Amino acid sequence: MKSRTDQLDFDFSRPIDFQRNICSEIIDDCISELFKEDKNSLFNKHLKILILELYYCWIESDMQFLTVSMSKRGYNSKSRYNPNNISSYLIKVVKLLVKNNLINFHAGFYDHRTKKSRLTRIKSSKMLINQFEKIKLPSTQNINHRKKEYLLLYNKGKLCEYKDSYDTQEIRVILENYNKIVSKTLFDVPNLKRNILVRGDNKKIIISPFSSVFYKKEIEKIDKGLIGGCWWNKIDLHLFLNIKKKLTINNQKTSYIDLTKYFASYLSMISNSNVSIQQRSFSGVLDYDQLCYLIMKGFRSQTSKSFLNSVYKERKKFSLQSFTLSEIREAINNHIMANQKLQNFLYKGKDIGWNFVVSKIFFKLVSEITKIKVPVFLVRDKIYFPTDRESIILEKLEKIIFYELNLNNFKLHAEKASDFNFEKKGFFGRLVKSDIDFSQRYLDNKKLFGLE
Repeated sequence: MKSRTDQLDFDFSRPIDFQRNICSEIIDDCISELFKEDKNSLFNKHLKILILELYYCWIESDMQFLTVSMSKRGYNSKSRYNPNNISSYLIKVVKLLVKNNLINFHAGFYDHRTKKSRLTRIKSSKMLINQFEKIKLPSTQNINHRKKEYLLLYNKGKLCEYKDSYDTQEIRVILENYNKIVSKTLFDVPNLKRNILVRGDNKKIIISPFSSVFYKKEIEKIDKGLIGGCWWNKIDLHLFLNIKKKLTINNQKTSYIDLTKYFASYLSMISNSNVSIQQRSFSGVLDYDQLCYLIMKGFRSQTSKSFLNSVYKERKKFSLQSFTLSEIREAINNHIMANQKLQNFLYKGKDIGWNFVVSKIFFKLVSEITKIKVPVFLVRDKIYFPTDRESIILEKLEKIIFYELNLNNFKLHAEKASDFNFEKKGFFGRLVKSDIDFSQRYLDNKKLFGLE
């Protein structure tokens, strides 16, 4: 029989967010109860960020760990991504919490199997959780530092410091305003009972109420970037196909625009040819979403053999687990290999940049609508929005897509996402049927976001 330690999922973890609002008073009573003696301001600051993050981590899931560096090299108190100036002094605070039995501590180590170093994992102990259970979270707003960075610039894959330019400042302001909208908006799956989703690769995703949207860019390719940071940016195709018609904004009817409809137009533009991909139902194995993502995987692959082997190995990620290798191979041969216009792209070992274009289109939309405070969400290459704001979203998007993809004479059409009944019922209607499709988890989130 395995020990409890063997059964812990250390991969189910996230790093400490140094950009939290430590002026929040949420955990002040908790800290006062646990630490009677007055400490210096340096200690108090580091204690507060750690307890605060342990609290948010526990709210998200009591099975989730926080990762923390126990090396001085893991801290840069002068970084623009560290507005609270958290330093390696945090290591001292971590050790104190361990000594006082307030956290469960699992030391980091070098994993010889994966050839990677694993950071230390920590989690609230029962003693600390007892204090957390006394806290009532007032809202999801103002949990982040007012100078939180939402634009993340990388240099060869490593997060880097930079001096602001007019362009970066403009992007940062747009992202800051957009995240204010996100913090006030419930984006959820109403009938989902648990707040944990499991991807095809078995990685867990928490439907967290503390989401922040980032724009990640390489400093040498500032015109390209990827939107990310939230739970809905982490779902794979396997998960998405199960929930795409259930994603809901603010407990209202929700619609989405499917940008994959313009994937062939993008290929035509970058290849200066006329690429056609059949969009209607044409296969007993592949739908259009699966086809588009397999095509992109084929572009990134080096050979047809490595492509097929990789698809079959990762078939659950593509929601193809119920099909045999021969069925998958036949579908790929019929709908990818037989398409002559795709041959110039296949097996070149390159990313054609579709996800960059999708993020760029979405960011331009965000920059257009933050002033009117319409909540929009990018989930893979679908843009979700409230159905009652459809006309303005379509108007803005048509102009953006026309410019980015050089499309003429096209008309956007939205698809309905939510299939739940959001109509307000009368008294007798509530007696017969009240939120019957909604999980208790979702109803609790409605209260948290003030949507009762």
